[in-house]
Amino acid sequence: MQILLENGYVSSYALVGTLVDGIEVTEPADIEHFKEHYQAYRLRDGMLEYSEDKNTDNERKALCDELRQRRETECFSYINRGELWYARLTEDQKTELQVWYAAWLKVTETLTVPEKPSWLH
Repeated sequence: MQILLENGYVSSYALVGTLVDGIEVTEPADIEHFKEHYQAYRLRDGMLEYSEDKNTDNERKALCDELRQRRETECFSYINRGELWYARLTEDQKTELQVWYAAWLKVTETLTVPEKPSWLH
């Protein structure tokens, strides 16, 4: 098995064949776990070692990327509307929209998707 490293962690692997600049290593005992979490493995003393902290960090980054995408599609389509649309909102709706928008801006900190105001279609 060959691997490529980036910042000390596996960035790519090949179970069969070779990689350009690949490092030959012994397959880990639990190959299915490795396949699922390979980016949380590092090479230490010639052996692959799993890092729970790195895996948690990778999962958080993936979740934040997903939340950013959701914010783009679920929030910005309302927030980026024109002046005529905003002029039709009540003061309560404007306030509720501002609170919802602020919650979306913090979504990568809170990791909680804000509930959309019921009047938004």
